[in-house]
Amino acid sequence: MNNLTIEFEWEDPLSARGAELRATWARLSILIDSCPLTRVFDLNAKSMRKAVYLPLYPLAEWLVERWWSLWTEASVSSSLARASYDNRHSLVHAREGYALPPIKIEPAGSIVRISWHPEVLRFNGLEFTGQGEAWVETSRLKDTFASFIEAVVTRLKDHQITDSRLQEEWAAIGAADAEEESFCECVGALGLDPYDLDEIQSKTIEEVGNLLPKEVMMEFFSSARSEMTGFKQDAQEVKDAIEKVNRNMLDLTALKSIVDVMHEHNNPRVTPWEQGYSFARKLRNYLGLDGKPLKNIDEIGKILGIAEKDLYSAISKFSSTSIPFAALVGTNNQHSPAFILRHGRPVSTVFHFCRALFEYLYDPTLQNSLITDSNTEKQKRNRAFAAEFLAPSAALRNRIRTSVVTWDQAEELADEFGVSEYVIDHQLKNHCIATVQEM
Repeated sequence: MNNLTIEFEWEDPLSARGAELRATWARLSILIDSCPLTRVFDLNAKSMRKAVYLPLYPLAEWLVERWWSLWTEASVSSSLARASYDNRHSLVHAREGYALPPIKIEPAGSIVRISWHPEVLRFNGLEFTGQGEAWVETSRLKDTFASFIEAVVTRLKDHQITDSRLQEEWAAIGAADAEEESFCECVGALGLDPYDLDEIQSKTIEEVGNLLPKEVMMEFFSSARSEMTGFKQDAQEVKDAIEKVNRNMLDLTALKSIVDVMHEHNNPRVTPWEQGYSFARKLRNYLGLDGKPLKNIDEIGKILGIAEKDLYSAISKFSSTSIPFAALVGTNNQHSPAFILRHGRPVSTVFHFCRALFEYLYDPTLQNSLITDSNTEKQKRNRAFAAEFLAPSAALRNRIRTSVVTWDQAEELADEFGVSEYVIDHQLKNHCIATVQEM
């Protein structure tokens, strides 16, 4: 994991207007490890420097106003991506006319993706030159931002400024008890401001929170539609699915025996997707699959040692065809799994089943697990597993001899392995096998 640090020195505000701006004028550097994301080329002086000059108040206020969403609102890998996501996660929207680098902050659970890219700010006469991405621990980044905000708040107090919006909202965040914090996290995951909800929104979110078990709560809110229309119905659908799973009386002993073999799997030092890839390879090796394709659920059930009638008794579909969740897996009183899948194309159904299967095999102690389109570390992990289990990178590498393949070739590979063309595209790119030529 990388580390983000914020370094600043208070400076003379010169002709800056506004008490908060004058009090917090500074030289600012934001770094990933030793790489300055604030590195700029001064278009007028024709020189490079590692810092920018600006008041820190707008940045601190932006962080506070979006505090809960910054840690809980994951991006979504589908057309369900919420409007104005960048407004809550890109420092571009914290500029207020000043020069801040185009840094994007995307939470994924216990880790956060930080990305940045070049940009010319003609009005400021500056060009940000860096590009890249890094993963940092959420807890460390949260502490870094909190320390930065505290420093700005203290600076305001030292200048006899005590009633700013920043100070009021930061005090409210600090005063939240455990119950309030849990509520704020759920609201933030929806991309909403917990301090700016109307009565209907607040009541609906609270009712949904009381409807769902704790283990699926954050994944639900991370992927749910933020509009209140249909929001409670989606929660009821998930609750009904959980009850259906609990009523399933099957005992899939073959899967339970695989759990016993696969239980030593977790390496916290690697990324979630690497954990998913590794688990898939280990399972394929245990099952003696080599590079054999698994094109449908029948073949998967057979190789897992599950009778066809038992497998299909353990699988059903969500009632709604528009629910924004891919699958749910849960265990019954015999600690045996059952699966609820979203309606969709056969290749999508197989992929979602494999994602849900992974969640059971990876952590059978978790009573219920929701599979979604969000980009949390959990969903990244189970997507990586499904892709590698169904279309193993070693098998793809054996079939490809060029660095570029056509979309037609990708479609042929997709047909062979029973996955979508986009799974093949991602596997080829993510494992540095080849690039798929755009149509």
